[in-house]
Amino acid sequence: MLAAKVGRSGETAGQLKSLKRSLRSARRDVLGTGETGRPGFLGIPERRAEMRECMVLAEEVAARFRTLIVIGIGGSDLGARALISALGRDDRGMEVRFIGANTDPEEITGLLRSVDLKRCALNIVSKSGGTIEPMSTFLLLRDRLIRKVGRRNHARHVIATTDREKGLLRSIAGREGYRTLPVPEGIGGRFSALTPVGLFPAACAGIRVTQLITGARKVRDSFVKKPSGGAPALFAGLQYHAFVRRKQNITVLMPYADSLRELGQWFRQLWAESLGKRTDRRGRTVRVGQTPVAALGATDQHSQIQLYNEGPLDKTVTFIEVERFREDLVVPSTLTDLDGLSYMSGHRFSEIIHAERAATAHALKRQGRPNGTIFIPEISGQTVGGLMMFFMAATAVAGELLDIDAYDQPGVEAGKRAMYGILGRKGYSRPGR
Repeated sequence: MLAAKVGRSGETAGQLKSLKRSLRSARRDVLGTGETGRPGFLGIPERRAEMRECMVLAEEVAARFRTLIVIGIGGSDLGARALISALGRDDRGMEVRFIGANTDPEEITGLLRSVDLKRCALNIVSKSGGTIEPMSTFLLLRDRLIRKVGRRNHARHVIATTDREKGLLRSIAGREGYRTLPVPEGIGGRFSALTPVGLFPAACAGIRVTQLITGARKVRDSFVKKPSGGAPALFAGLQYHAFVRRKQNITVLMPYADSLRELGQWFRQLWAESLGKRTDRRGRTVRVGQTPVAALGATDQHSQIQLYNEGPLDKTVTFIEVERFREDLVVPSTLTDLDGLSYMSGHRFSEIIHAERAATAHALKRQGRPNGTIFIPEISGQTVGGLMMFFMAATAVAGELLDIDAYDQPGVEAGKRAMYGILGRKGYSRPGR
């Protein structure tokens, strides 16, 4: 990421020195010494009662049902998808399926054809209960479930993760007798992966959620204790300077591990929805925000790296490298008479993927393309929980540096209002052509 390595597209020593002073102030503001107050996600490690509630309910549900169907969209399901993709890889827990992030009737029909609803639990996740994609899907699955098991029995299959006191889904859950889990106050959806929103599906999948929280706490504590905010703040600061000083308005997250693919999708929403804003805190039009791209190594070396290496100088790239994989294999020593293949013989697949990441970083550096690597020792509950806290803290710091509200999403609402008008919801007008 530094100019000493990549030339004019990188951070100079003087800029880095100035940045570290800015990070001290930004960290203090994130911790609540500024006007905005301390963000709720920093208190997640202390929410032990909610974690235990998720674990107890998950054990009960897993004893009764084979499959959990999570119905949500955006912050209501991307975190759970990331956790289960990374860690839900053994036979300890339930099968977890996801639906409700789209209203594609073919996708929903495909799910219904592939599961036995009698053996499924439904986890509808919505703070308000008014989001059309998951709620329309829930209403359909609820109707099909009632046909299978009867209205009286269907409530045993449903868990609603929603606002603790108010909202449509809270009212429905009370009327129907659904068990509920809380969407915590003060923690927005895209910051909620390590709350019951993500922890309950993770626990159902057999993931040790205590390890997730341990990893998150370690990163949070480091961020709080270090005057400049440590690695999360430095990541935010380098991205901030890349954007405002060098017009690098695209940031790519590229883990070299297939199980972290969904983490990239989760990061994409977190960074885009938090930092893409029209106005600053004073109401001035600023139109800021990097466009996050979720890539996957080594797969996207063969689809995107050509652009990153030789295209516009408008990107930063962040790799994630896993030191030790949970499984490993060796390329067989066969066909060794062929020069184009013989060099592979005897190499572990982990060696190959490490070499691919290092080679890609080297090629980008040679072309003057800023890039950095986050190294983790392994894929575990602690490292995944730590990565999530890392990126949440980085997002909060970036918001302070940009002087915007990182916790709202006004740009999402305009499309919702137009859609309500098109579908004839009372009180909303149909948009003109």
